[in-house]
Amino acid sequence: MITILPLKDRERTERILRSVPGAEDDARVLVMCEGADERGYIVVDMKASTIRLLKMEISGCKDFSQADGDSRMCADSLMRAAASFGSTIGAYQMESKIAGWEPFFQSAGFVLQNGSMLCPLSKFVKICNYSE
Repeated sequence: MITILPLKDRERTERILRSVPGAEDDARVLVMCEGADERGYIVVDMKASTIRLLKMEISGCKDFSQADGDSRMCADSLMRAAASFGSTIGAYQMESKIAGWEPFFQSAGFVLQNGSMLCPLSKFVKICNYSE
């Protein structure tokens, strides 16, 4: 079974977050596991209603040029988990700051605007408004 959850190992979380310059205080590490095997992680934070994708590591894959189908599936799953997480904390868009994966994010619907790779969260998460 594949799971994507916040990393529970506090020391490792802090070590990863120290490697991400400019991360906000609310930054989180979401880790993807298949059973006991870690497949990758993504670092996210929130800034001005934007969930920012700051760093992504996929096991056995340095960047998009090395990505096979399995690596792309992992990257896609992590991106969608980040979108879901962002929707729970009030984000309305996503911004990728992950170098080396630009073609992947463009194929997912991100567009370059004023030097930033942006995508509305609604491409990935349906926000329901219930009125009584």
